[in-house]
Amino acid sequence: MSKPKASRRPATSSMASGAADDLPRVSQKAVDALFDRLAQLHGAHWHRHCREMGWGMEQDGQWVSCDVDGEWLAALGHLSTQHLRCGLQAEKARTAKSLRQRGNAFPPDSAMRFAELCEMTPEGMGLPDFDTAWQALQDHAFTGKPYPHEAIAAAGEHMDLHGMASASYQRMDKHERAFRVYYQQVVERFARGEDLKPQAAIGHDGQLSPAERAAMAGQARAQQQAEAAGLPHTMNADQGMRSLRAALKGA
Repeated sequence: MSKPKASRRPATSSMASGAADDLPRVSQKAVDALFDRLAQLHGAHWHRHCREMGWGMEQDGQWVSCDVDGEWLAALGHLSTQHLRCGLQAEKARTAKSLRQRGNAFPPDSAMRFAELCEMTPEGMGLPDFDTAWQALQDHAFTGKPYPHEAIAAAGEHMDLHGMASASYQRMDKHERAFRVYYQQVVERFARGEDLKPQAAIGHDGQLSPAERAAMAGQARAQQQAEAAGLPHTMNADQGMRSLRAALKGA
């Protein structure tokens, strides 16, 4: 049964957030599909809530849940269809968590509440989440381990891998913040359908040979050992190794 088309639709908001500027905006068709997905996720709870909120109409003696007054389109129209995809993934995660903790889960109580879930996240786009990506970047910087996903490699090409491999724990926080920015940019590129394949730059850390990466990894391990021995964080790896050896000889 086809859904009735609404006779009144408010104008789509002119506000756009970040990556939504050059992505396909949420349309009425996308909102209709969202209602279907929420019905699949929440079943009778969703239809009952729609009836209570007036999101739909009676047709041939049956209630049809739909965005009859355009409330959902007005709340989501400034976003992109990719944001909507992320919102659905977040709603699935929220529902699963609620079922595990309380044994029940309720659908979003408003369009604006669902809109709050529509942050564009890596996992919502089917990419590795940030924590996984950050760990993979560290593995690559310290040991030369290959990147497990092209999105991580694309963000990693902008990072100072040599600096990471010799950084103190305090300095790693700066690298992590930088990577968060670059990785989010990659997520937005992915949402636009752009190629994520890294483009090598002359003299870039990503062009280091396995031997050079191994040397960097040794420096990083020396730094970590020095810090574990309580030596100053301002030491470089070579200074830390010499101090650590001196400390071991005197033990």
